[in-house]
Amino acid sequence: MTSTPPPGYQPAPYGFPQPPPHPEANSAMVFGIVGLCLSVMCGGIGVFVAPFGWIKGRRVMAEIDANPAAYSGRGNAQAGFITGLIGTIFGALYMLFWVAYIIFIIVMIVVASNETDSTTTFDSINAMLSNRI
Repeated sequence: MTSTPPPGYQPAPYGFPQPPPHPEANSAMVFGIVGLCLSVMCGGIGVFVAPFGWIKGRRVMAEIDANPAAYSGRGNAQAGFITGLIGTIFGALYMLFWVAYIIFIIVMIVVASNETDSTTTFDSINAMLSNRI
């Protein structure tokens, strides 16, 4: 038993119309997510991408908060801010690890090159062990 509406009938809209999304909210989210993924999976390379999501997300959130009737999309901007922040932290930690690792390798190479004679070391160890037996 379906009834057809009369001609020219338009249903009343529910609530208020939503403002358009901020044009940079999605790009902040993409920068943040890509930066986080690169930081975690590619050994810290995301430290070069994640700050863009962090900074852009913070700026877009401030613009949306300043005039909420003009723009929507605060959730996407906030996601970009948070993932960009986490990606920057992980990327910086990975970079610190790689710098410490390279310094460790360089120190080991310098120490190994300063060894004068490896047989002397082995002879002194053998002499020390033979005295104990």
